[in-house]
Amino acid sequence: MQRSIATTTLPGHLGEKLQAAAAAGFDGIEIFENDLLYFDRPPAEVRRMATDLGLSIIALQPFRDFEALPEPRRARAFDRAGHKFELMGELGTDTLLICSSVSEHALDDPARAAADLAELAERAAPHGIRIGYEALAWGRHVRDYPQAWSVVRAADQPNLGLVLDTFHLFVRGNRLDTLADIPPDKITLVQLADAPEMDMDVLELSRHFRCFPGEGSYPIVEFMLALRAIGYQGAVSHEIFSDEFRSASPAQIARDGMRSMLWLEEQVERAATPLAAEPAGEDLVNGFEFLEFAAEGGEAAWLAQALESLGFRRTHRHRSKDVSLYRQGEVNFIINREPDSFAHSYEQRHGTSVCALGIGTPEPGRLVERARRFRCFAFTGKISRDELDIPAVRGIDGGLVYFVERRPGAKRFFEVDFEALSDEEPAGFGIECVDHVVQALSTAEFLSSQLFYRVLLELQPQTEFDIVDPHGIVTSRIVQSRDGAVCIPLNTSFSHESSTQRFRTRYAGSGVQQIALRCADIFAVAERLNPRNVLPMPENYYEDLDARHDLDPALLERLRRHNVLYDEIDGGRLFQLFTRQINGLFFEILQRDGYTRFGEANASARLAAQAREYERIRTLAPDYERPAR
Repeated sequence: MQRSIATTTLPGHLGEKLQAAAAAGFDGIEIFENDLLYFDRPPAEVRRMATDLGLSIIALQPFRDFEALPEPRRARAFDRAGHKFELMGELGTDTLLICSSVSEHALDDPARAAADLAELAERAAPHGIRIGYEALAWGRHVRDYPQAWSVVRAADQPNLGLVLDTFHLFVRGNRLDTLADIPPDKITLVQLADAPEMDMDVLELSRHFRCFPGEGSYPIVEFMLALRAIGYQGAVSHEIFSDEFRSASPAQIARDGMRSMLWLEEQVERAATPLAAEPAGEDLVNGFEFLEFAAEGGEAAWLAQALESLGFRRTHRHRSKDVSLYRQGEVNFIINREPDSFAHSYEQRHGTSVCALGIGTPEPGRLVERARRFRCFAFTGKISRDELDIPAVRGIDGGLVYFVERRPGAKRFFEVDFEALSDEEPAGFGIECVDHVVQALSTAEFLSSQLFYRVLLELQPQTEFDIVDPHGIVTSRIVQSRDGAVCIPLNTSFSHESSTQRFRTRYAGSGVQQIALRCADIFAVAERLNPRNVLPMPENYYEDLDARHDLDPALLERLRRHNVLYDEIDGGRLFQLFTRQINGLFFEILQRDGYTRFGEANASARLAAQAREYERIRTLAPDYERPAR
């Protein structure tokens, strides 16, 4: 299969797009004509650039409003086509893509449309040119691919075929079973585009919210299986229109496009040959093995104090580095003060922050192989003798993701690289494990991060939802392992004053904003916390809570006294409280009683409380965020 990407998918000028596509490993590229029009090099030079980069120009697109026009518009359309043929000769491409007409002058006459396409194909044949006809979902008369196929079949020309675009196919609710009626040699090109579930105008959805397969909700895998069943082996190309893509770098988007293509091939192979394919990977990851903080000087002491105020104790020190381990239950927090380290450079840019996630896995080798396959950036740090060489890659946010062996019988990382300060396990306050870790991202990184975690760790994306912040809307999407052991909510916002963007501004980039820690009895934990470190909630929240859930007065009073938030769904109950922030980072303590969601009903109340705290921070002393003993 020839892997291609349309230039309209990538940001930047045409030269940058060609370089990014080649660097990502694509075989071919579709030239979107506007990219050529606005480029300062002639078509013949674009051809040479593509050839030098190892790219074939698989098509020129789009040719609009051609078929079923009355005279004299019909004659002018054929004249336009003649100019396109000359341009294609200079570019060195043999395929022209035609979109179904949206012209108000187009006639509702399938026979006339077929005749026009037949004549165009005849005129194109001496030039060695193929014509591909595509049904636009908002076309004037042809909107569905069965209609387009009917026109192509009636035209009956060997160099005329059908272009299948998954966006236009699925947004119109077309069925896949009718693909079986189309001979594979009559499919000129397949274009891939996914999209989220959004109730909005089709044209607006297409122009602004398309995404790569694996980032949206369309059944692209099933589509590719249907193509495989009929024997299609031609070019497959990404054609994406996205506001988020336009604000990113061409290298990042091209890399994401290749990851999406490789992931799609993997999913199709698994579905088609389940016994021969790699295992589905339900146990590929099994939890957060550690979270590593970068901190220095006085702020490192403040961070240690914050962890101690939550019941964590320093239990180990690294054998050769200025690195400490704080533990409670199954939670491992590392504070890295090592001067010559990745953590040091990360702290210099972001301040006190989470610089790495240690993801537990029974088979680190499988994750290393996946990282190579999906072209992730490997990281190698300084390893002293007799220390573990834990493989790692760079995440989209710039932090590290470690693959830490975690299986029965294997030594834990701290049993090899660290020295225990005591033989006793810390008693703690009752915190048991990391429930989830929230990352704040730019809008340009939001889709990339979803794809990164999906292809690398096989985390499954959940339905996207919006949270009302006092200063804007925060969009959130959760990616998690099948058993929920690794769960990472991803947040972004277009509003510069929202909680997410305030964090990113202060933090000088994207990263971990929230760490949620699970316990069995939140009130037992709350009794041990210093109230000064807990985010205060307004009395109005509890008045509304009582009205919504008719809680026992004693429970309501305990919630109020400890600033604990509450929610219940289908008999499950959630209790949660939040700490004040350190450099924008904050902790959540939560108790789940048969509750599987994330307290979305409380998110707006929490964001409003944090907005109030933010206003106070602006006027209080610099050590306001220092945690209290």
